[in-house]
Amino acid sequence: MAPSEITLGCDPELVCRLNGRFTSANEYFRPRSSMGLDGNDSIAEIRPGQSESPIDLTAKIKTVLEYGNDKHPELEFISGHYVDGYPIGGHIHIGVKPTDELIDSLDTVLYSFSECIDDKEQRHKRETSGYGGRKSHSSKYYGFEYRTPGSWLLSPSTALVTLTLAKLTTIGVLEDHIDFAGLREVQDPCTFMKNYHKYLVTIPQDCEEGLSELQLLLNMKIDWNQNILPNWGLEAAA
Repeated sequence: MAPSEITLGCDPELVCRLNGRFTSANEYFRPRSSMGLDGNDSIAEIRPGQSESPIDLTAKIKTVLEYGNDKHPELEFISGHYVDGYPIGGHIHIGVKPTDELIDSLDTVLYSFSECIDDKEQRHKRETSGYGGRKSHSSKYYGFEYRTPGSWLLSPSTALVTLTLAKLTTIGVLEDHIDFAGLREVQDPCTFMKNYHKYLVTIPQDCEEGLSELQLLLNMKIDWNQNILPNWGLEAAA
């Protein structure tokens, strides 16, 4: 399979708030909608489909968020790992067969990224609740679902970078045989992520923007306790 042909999908989750307080998603959305419900129907779930491009998939996510915002403009949406007593995830679907080396490498890269930008207290609560464990994944008909990340829907940048890292790491392992775990061992997580682009051999054009955004995110202090809609250019509830 050529690097450009690796498909990505996702079903990240969001907590809904009304007037700043938690409200159950099942009061507003249907289970099988693109802006639907996860297994716990109190939580909203985004289903944007799939794409070979992280840029295109991020655009599809915005389209789904626009739909949810148009349908219920009174709602706020919150991302992260553990919000209002609920663990929320950002599962990524990758259209290749999972291998131990690939899962380990995704864990190395995306958990290092998490160390740099995520709310670690939230992440710990999610992990101790039984979700988001290291190397968590499930084989699927299309390939596999990588289940470790929390919900990375805070902004187009966090979404694009996460999806770009998933694609580039998959290519790096399967095509270029890069030992990401070995590279990470000799560096702290954020130094490893700042240097990540230097280790890559194959960089598809649709991953260049995500790599640029990665450097910007690594230099930002991020507040996860906020309504994501303004970050996506959507109108927030009054």
